[in-house]
Amino acid sequence: MNTGIFYAMVAFIALIVGVALLIIILKPLIFPLLWAVIIVMAAQPLHRFIKKRIKGDITSSLVTTTLLTLIIVLPFIILVEMLSIEAIQAYNIFQEWFEKGIYPPLEFLKSYPLGKTVWQNMNYFLSHFGTTTKTVMLSLSKRIAELVIEYSGEAIKNILIFMIKFVFMIIAMFFLFKDGAKWGHRIIEIIPLEKGQIDILRSKFHQMIYAVLYGILLTCLAQGTLAGIGYAVSGINSPVLLGAATAIFSIVPIIGTTIIWVPVVGYLFLSGNTGHAIALGLWCLLVVGTIDNMIRPIFISGQSRTPLFITIVGVFGGLSSFGFIGIILGPLILVICSTLFEFYIEYGQTQDSPLLNK
Repeated sequence: MNTGIFYAMVAFIALIVGVALLIIILKPLIFPLLWAVIIVMAAQPLHRFIKKRIKGDITSSLVTTTLLTLIIVLPFIILVEMLSIEAIQAYNIFQEWFEKGIYPPLEFLKSYPLGKTVWQNMNYFLSHFGTTTKTVMLSLSKRIAELVIEYSGEAIKNILIFMIKFVFMIIAMFFLFKDGAKWGHRIIEIIPLEKGQIDILRSKFHQMIYAVLYGILLTCLAQGTLAGIGYAVSGINSPVLLGAATAIFSIVPIIGTTIIWVPVVGYLFLSGNTGHAIALGLWCLLVVGTIDNMIRPIFISGQSRTPLFITIVGVFGGLSSFGFIGIILGPLILVICSTLFEFYIEYGQTQDSPLLNK
């Protein structure tokens, strides 16, 4: 075998192995890295503002990263403290129920004719098994509390994994603020497109990121406002604070706003305000929890000047494929692909292409 061919094959195999190992290493960190890239790109105006006033890439990057970290972390610390207080109060109420053998939501059910009939029929049915509805409900509540304690260990494990990824994201943000421009220029140099096309692609890339972040922000504000109205009508203390908490947690995929309103509804049940609990639960489930799917694509489409259908496909397809970050990646991938397709059409119109010039 020719020596040159042999060494080329060895180098190619080594490259494949190296890329495979790199993918294995980066796989658990790919989403935190992508979030770091998105946040850094969105925060460039802030970083430029700080850089003008603080000399030195390292210092200015450190200040920007620290400021963004505080903006992200502080609201969650306040909310966790607030929810911890509410959880302790809920536990004390449960404990009082168990000691006294009472269950206020059932008393509310029995206060209505239909509810009273259901209650009596359930008691009649359960009497054949030597128990009562109240006993079953209290046992069920106790079992739910035991399950929460049982799965708390898994929750702590997931929190630790999240914290590790979050720390990596912060570190990546610092280096991207410091050296991201240099890396970006190197990537641009190897892209096989003309300068004008690269400028168009980069412009649409930035435009879509800002549009998605703008859409997420407006959606959070809308959900927080609607939830706050529901809390106020239900007579909950600090509806503005809880509305702000709902707005912040609405960015969390799948569970989102339920992190806040479900405990609030539970608190109303525990307090005996069953009617308000049911009304608030329906309001949050049917309105607050679903409005984001309607207004977010509209906001993103309007800001990015992208057809609404493409935006909807990008948002829902991205969410299904990549999780929450798919809200950004989905529309971004579609916009990049459609732009590249436009470049291909333009190239075909200027070339002697039998495929594109039929």
